[in-house]
Amino acid sequence: MSAVFHFSRRSMTVITDTAAMRNTLNRINQDAVDSLSHDGECTVKVGDLSALLMAYRIELNKNKRLKKTLDSQTVVASALL
Repeated sequence: MSAVFHFSRRSMTVITDTAAMRNTLNRINQDAVDSLSHDGECTVKVGDLSALLMAYRIELNKNKRLKKTLDSQTVVASALL
């Protein structure tokens, strides 16, 4: 089994867009569709759901850091004008 996440030393970030993660998303989708009840409930594997939630949290944190970086660059650029 390949890694769901990949750490890039060059950019010092965790990469969540991997073949293993795409396979996990496909399994979640297929399991959800295959097990959907009339009440709107479905069953997915805990490990797959855990990987999806971890990837989501990683991406949220990346976006927070990016926003902080962009905000600080905007302040610096404004000061230079």
